[in-house]
Amino acid sequence: MLKSRCRPFNQVCRMELSQNLPLSSSVLKGGRLPRRDLLSGIATALMVGITGNAADAKSNKKENKDEIKNKSERSNSSGKNDGHEQKNGMPTSSSTNIIKPKHLVKGDTVGIVAPASPLENESEIEFTYQWLKKVGLKYKVGKHLFDSYSDFAGSDENRIADFNAMWADPEVKAVMPMRGGNGAARLLNGIDYDLIAKNPKIIVGYSDITSFLIAIHQKTGLVTFHGPMMGGFFEGSYTYHNYLKAVMNNKPIGVVTDKEEKELWNPEGPPTRFVIAKGKARGRLTGGCMTLIRQLMGTPYEIDTEGKILFLEDLDAEPHEIDRMLYQLHLAGKLEKAAGIVVGECTNCNPGGSGRNSFPLNFSLDRILEHRLSGLGIPVVYGMRFGHSKEKFTIPLGVMASIEATDNGVRFKIEESATL
Repeated sequence: MLKSRCRPFNQVCRMELSQNLPLSSSVLKGGRLPRRDLLSGIATALMVGITGNAADAKSNKKENKDEIKNKSERSNSSGKNDGHEQKNGMPTSSSTNIIKPKHLVKGDTVGIVAPASPLENESEIEFTYQWLKKVGLKYKVGKHLFDSYSDFAGSDENRIADFNAMWADPEVKAVMPMRGGNGAARLLNGIDYDLIAKNPKIIVGYSDITSFLIAIHQKTGLVTFHGPMMGGFFEGSYTYHNYLKAVMNNKPIGVVTDKEEKELWNPEGPPTRFVIAKGKARGRLTGGCMTLIRQLMGTPYEIDTEGKILFLEDLDAEPHEIDRMLYQLHLAGKLEKAAGIVVGECTNCNPGGSGRNSFPLNFSLDRILEHRLSGLGIPVVYGMRFGHSKEKFTIPLGVMASIEATDNGVRFKIEESATL
């Protein structure tokens, strides 16, 4: 296992970084008090030099010192520094712009759309209808759901019209993409973000829909959900029950387990995953498919990872391709700014797994991940069940979560409710 490769020296470094880096950040950037007070002190000294009033200088210095002390005490008592909170000694992120949708209940109507690639066959939608009836939900479909235009489910204009119409429909309580594929990012400039902010609803998807989830969350503050889509991904009980737990419930999801039976016996026990770097962290969740995260770089929808727990996954990408994407995130500072990183199973991401020609001496994925992520000074784990894996749990973007990676395994907990 990867955790057995940790070196004592690196462990000490990570411990020192995790203990000292939040403090340094708060000192340097927490309201910019030291810099402002330094300038204030310089201004005071200049005034003293001009007036020659040493008594006033002494008085000003004392008031200035008291002001620093009072502001520091207020900062510490509020538990916030530079947009971060402290809880149980762990660095955390906070936000004041989070909007939560209402959870679904039986009898609610969901809107089915296809903002990316077209449906592969009619059985997809028939399965969806039957599944929604099974859980007691009604449905509406977009006018252009069955369109096909190249590898898109209709033209850009028709796909975005369907999508925005579902947010404007007061009967629709959730917007459910049928599938991913390609083309969702072409619609980002056409999304009515003001409409979404005024009419918060549940949206769930992954793969190509990652671009929607990140853009909508960052533009509006709405909690969005990285999880299975309507196109036939509910065969497994693990996926099914975790999906309902996320969208038909207004309580925190809690500890994320590998299997359902672990919840019955020991919900607080740490599931066993690969520990790339040990540590503790707490922050708001963000992330998705790496290919789509990279596609958004350099755009107004570029992912914000500062102080957050970043989750990553992908499909059919050779290890050297994963390395390329991770290095781009590194160059952009996205990895270093995160509080912690959770990597999914990355289906078919082994050498040759994509079916394309691979380099003959291509490293394994776990070696690429360890090389790129082990020295960040934050907890990093690999092997969680989300994204393009056969079974997956649903992850809400924007809510508080915590991660603890130790020699005994990983404890990943979604602490905050994602819905009202």
